[in-house]
Amino acid sequence: MLATPDRFGRQFIALFCLVAVFTLSALPASNPAGHLRRSIKLMQEGKLASAEAEAKLALEDPASQPVALALLGSIRLQQKQYAEGADFLERAIKANPGLVGARLNLAQAYASLGNGDLAATSYREVLTRAPDNANALLGLVRIEAEKGNHREALDLARPVERQLRASPDGLLLLASCYTGIGKLAVARTLVADWGGLSGVPRPWTIKFALALSKGGLNLEAIRLLEGLKREGLASFDVAFNLGGFYLLDNDLVRASENYELAVRFDDQSVPALKQVATIAEERGELEKALSFLIRAKLEAPSDPEVLFSFGTVALRLELIADATKALERALELRPDHTSTRYWLGTALGAARQYDASLALYQGILDENPNDSQMQYAVGSVYYLKVAFEDAIRHLTESFRLDPEQLLSPYYLAMIAQKQGRNEEATRMFEGILKSHPDHALSYEGLAISQFRLRQYEEARSNFQRAISLNPRSARANYQLGQLLVRMGLRDEARKQLSIAKDLREEEEKTQLVKTLLNPH
Repeated sequence: MLATPDRFGRQFIALFCLVAVFTLSALPASNPAGHLRRSIKLMQEGKLASAEAEAKLALEDPASQPVALALLGSIRLQQKQYAEGADFLERAIKANPGLVGARLNLAQAYASLGNGDLAATSYREVLTRAPDNANALLGLVRIEAEKGNHREALDLARPVERQLRASPDGLLLLASCYTGIGKLAVARTLVADWGGLSGVPRPWTIKFALALSKGGLNLEAIRLLEGLKREGLASFDVAFNLGGFYLLDNDLVRASENYELAVRFDDQSVPALKQVATIAEERGELEKALSFLIRAKLEAPSDPEVLFSFGTVALRLELIADATKALERALELRPDHTSTRYWLGTALGAARQYDASLALYQGILDENPNDSQMQYAVGSVYYLKVAFEDAIRHLTESFRLDPEQLLSPYYLAMIAQKQGRNEEATRMFEGILKSHPDHALSYEGLAISQFRLRQYEEARSNFQRAISLNPRSARANYQLGQLLVRMGLRDEARKQLSIAKDLREEEEKTQLVKTLLNPH
């Protein structure tokens, strides 16, 4: 079986030792040779400091020096001191080019230092001297795969593919290559090979599942990790990655279940807490999202992304003071983050801090003058400030940039109504309803203008239509009540006005946020 990456060092050293022993067998039973034999034995036992001392004693003899240098290089690799290890190994090979094991270790040193080209050259030199060296071939295959040269890697791997299919690292490598060239059917066969392995550590199964999912075999990845859960091998990593796989599959329920399981394994994991909150927000479960974001904020009080998410969810729940505080802190941490500036502007507008809101919105608009959303945002704040001429200018430009939007023409009609231009407002609302026949607010606006124009029956019909579309509208219920009073229908009017009174307080809390957030 080929070595897995966490065993590469030991495997290479074992190969080197075979070469070293062969070399030593030709030496007289001198003291330097004894030092080398003891160094090899101590290295195999993991006693690296003692092994190094013995190898250094052998350096004094020219005949033993190449092997001693190679041993010192191997020891440095075990100690993860790759640059110094490479230096020892280069000197060993220069002194004795026939040390194949040293070349193999040198290739690993280059690979660990991130120099794939030198590593590939060393692996090829090993294969020139030892064409059947599986570890050199595997190293070369790995380098080509990491470069994205999947076809070349598979061509190199063909002589040892059977061996690769019998080891975790080999299957992982093949999965990357086969999915990389789009051979998903072949890649699926690797799953059965994986199932035939015994004693595979859990992290390896997670790596293999990630490779499959990345390559387009997300369902197979899910099955692998669900298998670990069935075997009682669930862990944070299993649950977190499984949540990600279900998210790719657009299965928000199972994704959330697994991210919540990950939180139970590690209740301080900010990424897991954020994922649960994100899914809850997407599903409209804002209270749940906020509860997980509160926990994330406790763990990471200076994480701008957590603060931003908390602020946006809190704002949608009309927790304006909490939202503003979080978004202000998030903006301190990321002063140029456009979305944070936008949402803070919205929070300030909802708090009726219109000038502060405008300053943020206008800054974004100056950077993006052709952004219809920002033209709308600035216009909506001017509307709330009752600065109607400025509002008209920005709302008109917003509608010009995006004729498909709804709220810019709606607020232009509302301005006409507030300025007493009710005939014009009526025409504007009717125009909106031709393209948006289910817009309750436009029915309300149309009915109010008709009421003021004394078109009572038309107004009554449109108020009723608005209420059927949005029964919780305080304004529509109140205005209908007033209309019924005007029409002399006092019993119906009292009923309608009572409904409006109950709804008014609730609607006032939410209307500012809704006005500012979206032109559509």
